[in-house]
Amino acid sequence: MLGTKGGLRQRTLAGDILGGTFQKTPSRHITEILALSGLDFAVVDAEHAPFGIEAIDDILAAAKGFPVLVRIPALGSPLLGQSLDAGATGIVVPHVVDRESAAAAVAAARFHGGKRGLSASGRAGLYGGLPLDGYMKASDADVSIWCQIEDAEAIRNIEEICATPEVDVLFVGRADLMQSLGASRLDDPSVERAVARVAEVAQATGKRLAIFLGDTSEVTKWKSLGFSILVCGSDQSMLRSATRSIKMVADEG
Repeated sequence: MLGTKGGLRQRTLAGDILGGTFQKTPSRHITEILALSGLDFAVVDAEHAPFGIEAIDDILAAAKGFPVLVRIPALGSPLLGQSLDAGATGIVVPHVVDRESAAAAVAAARFHGGKRGLSASGRAGLYGGLPLDGYMKASDADVSIWCQIEDAEAIRNIEEICATPEVDVLFVGRADLMQSLGASRLDDPSVERAVARVAEVAQATGKRLAIFLGDTSEVTKWKSLGFSILVCGSDQSMLRSATRSIKMVADEG
C-alpha cells in the first residue's frame, strides 16, 4: 500500500532482516496463504513461471497489503510498469550487468527523474482516487528496486552498479552466476569469491543484500556475511518437500 509507514522499502533500507519466498504458481489462493504465514514478502516469478499481467493483477488484488514484488522476465518488459500500476510493492530485474542497465531499471520504475508512464487509473492509484502529484511522490518513495547480480560481467562492474542511485537491493542469483562463471556447483570457490565481492562492495556503499536459498539451512551463513534479505524456496518447492515427507512417513508405517 503506497504511503504506508514502515513499508517494505523502508524496512529494507533500514537493514531489517527480512524473509520471503518465490511464488511460482499463478493462484491468488497461494498469495493469500503466504500473506497469512508471517513472511515479510513474496516475489512473483514472472521470469521462470507462467505469469501474465492478468494473473499478476489477480494476485496483487488478493495480497491486500502483503508485500509482493514481481520479478519481470527482462529489463524492458511491459510487465514492469503494468505490475507497479496494479499495486506491486517493487520489482526485481534480472541480469543487471552494468551502470546502464541498473540506471535503466531505476528509470523504468520512477516517475520523478525517470521514465515510468503515468496513470493513476489502476489499483496503485486507487483507480483514479489519488491526485497525480501525491501518487507520483508516494510511489517513488515506496516502490523498491532490486537488481539481480547473476553474471560474471556484473561482478566486474559491481562498483558502478552499486554507485547507481535508487538501486535498493542487490539480489545475488548464484545459479546463473555459477553458469556464467563456468562452474558446476553453487559452492565452487569462484562463485563464493564472486558473492563475497558483491557483499564487500554493497556493504561499503550502503546497498542492501538479498540472496536466494533453496532452504533455510544456510540462513546463518549468509546473515553473517551481511545478507539481510533471504528468499527461501518457493511455493512449489515447499509443496514438494511436504508431500514427500508425508509419503516417507507413510512408507515407514
